[in-house]
Amino acid sequence: MARSSKTTSSPVRYSLVIFITASVTWSLSSTLNCQGGLSLHSFGNATAATESLMLQSFTTTKTPSKATSTSIASAASSFPSRVWQHFQAGFPCYNGQVKLMDTSPAHRGFLFQRPMKVGSTTMVGVVLRMAHNRSPWIKKGVKCLHRSMHGSALEMEYDKRDRSQSFLLSLVRDPTKRVISEFFHFRVAINEVEPTDRNFKNFLASPKLQHKYINDLRVDRYLDGDATNETLVSNFLESNGLETVSEFRRVVRKGGERGRRLGRLRDEFMEFGTNNVNWTQVVQDILNGYDFIGVTERMDESLVAMQMLLNLTTKDILYTHSRSSGTFSNGPSGRPCIYIPRSFVTPVMKEYFESDEWKTAIQGDLLLYKAAQASLDRTIAALGEEKFRHNLEALRRGLKLAESHCKGRVRTLCSDGGEAI
Repeated sequence: MARSSKTTSSPVRYSLVIFITASVTWSLSSTLNCQGGLSLHSFGNATAATESLMLQSFTTTKTPSKATSTSIASAASSFPSRVWQHFQAGFPCYNGQVKLMDTSPAHRGFLFQRPMKVGSTTMVGVVLRMAHNRSPWIKKGVKCLHRSMHGSALEMEYDKRDRSQSFLLSLVRDPTKRVISEFFHFRVAINEVEPTDRNFKNFLASPKLQHKYINDLRVDRYLDGDATNETLVSNFLESNGLETVSEFRRVVRKGGERGRRLGRLRDEFMEFGTNNVNWTQVVQDILNGYDFIGVTERMDESLVAMQMLLNLTTKDILYTHSRSSGTFSNGPSGRPCIYIPRSFVTPVMKEYFESDEWKTAIQGDLLLYKAAQASLDRTIAALGEEKFRHNLEALRRGLKLAESHCKGRVRTLCSDGGEAI
């Protein structure tokens, strides 16, 4: 499984994803200033008073710019991990972004590779805040260059980024919880599919969902640049005891464990050229390609670690919570507001999620999730736990003040009753 620097596929954009991303990002920019409003020219002015009030109530500590030793003996594990390093160049702020949402590839700036259903909307709010607060051109409406797109890192050309002029960030969540959330948000809420066990399993049969993090985050290409689809398909069929594409399709349509397995193996083969993927190496390559990967279940700790790596202040990483299940959120065309039902798992689905089949299907993503957890632990130790805890306490005090100050003043796209605002 050799990595290749050659491009073998062209970017694909999905209109629904872009619509949801743009709408949610607009919602976050409104949420952060408590006041709402469409113009980012007024965004900074509206937040200034709030920040001033907050900063009078707690100490904001700037962190030293020099890196600490990365030799952490206690962090040894059986899976990949790394210590995230101080970004020596300072916050990567570059002139050039007026639009709230820019979907074009970028090779420098603050780059958030954004998987779905990992709490990424909250992180987008932090990215917007930093892009605004750190811009010396904000009075002209120009923010620091940034990206916060769903899709893949390869589509955004992050494999070609200038590492001295960019900070590449991502966020991961327990893979099973992530896919449950995606099913209820997109299939149940948006597509109005009944949340039956059968529909849930059909949804999970998509191989792209099973290795979502690997597909979205990787910045390495593993196929030989001379490999053709025809050759890959032929080799895949032969290695799995199939004679024709029609036979493969019949098995997949029939479903069952074999059909789901073959669908997953086909996608793995087309991406990696083998069904014996070295997931440990793939995950290590992903870790090496990023400047930081946070953990959703440890959002506050992740933000403070990133703050210290970039030498930011507490006010740079303040956030308000975005939409959640049991509330209304922006929807597709014709349905401006949709109700997001609370997720649940039946005994049948619980058994499936504990099965060897499912654990095999998500093994790459699960390994990356564990690697991100271990990397966060090692980074906290390297930064200095006492200083880290001090900054974490400062953030949590700030979040309480932000919640109190913004209570009743947050403007969203939908009312509590589901009406568009």
